[in-house]
Amino acid sequence: MTSTIQSGRRTVLKQFISASTLAMVAASGLLLPQRVLAHWPNDAFGADTVEDVLLALMGQADEIKNSDVTFSVGKPAKLVTNGQSVTVEVASRLANIERVAVLVDNNPNPLVMSFDLTGSVMMPLKSRIKIVEGESQVIAVIRADGKLYKTTRNLRVYAGGNP
Repeated sequence: MTSTIQSGRRTVLKQFISASTLAMVAASGLLLPQRVLAHWPNDAFGADTVEDVLLALMGQADEIKNSDVTFSVGKPAKLVTNGQSVTVEVASRLANIERVAVLVDNNPNPLVMSFDLTGSVMMPLKSRIKIVEGESQVIAVIRADGKLYKTTRNLRVYAGGNP
């Protein structure tokens, strides 16, 4: 019984020391979350057109339309009543997927989301995005083996999603 209590005390003490050390490092400014947690592609998110986003984010590559890339937006697919939260799902049977991006041509900033993937990530990717009111073209782009695979959906948003 005593060894169980000692083991529990040691575990709690180790966790406390680790958390305290991390808090001191973060408070000192040595650990900046925006630099550690994610890479933010400023050029891509600040671009005004879909072409500029693709160039900044994906680089030069040929666009290929392929049935191995599937993409769905909203329920039902062509009519969205609330643009504040639209379901998007990107699926693919392609190998060696490097990056997945979703763009909306009518949004003030066309790049809605972008993921850099490793081989251990399993498809499909499902998320919710915001789309401004009106007719838009939602574009999913996958970069795999140095090629861009692109698929689009036309969508009409009737309310919400204002910038």
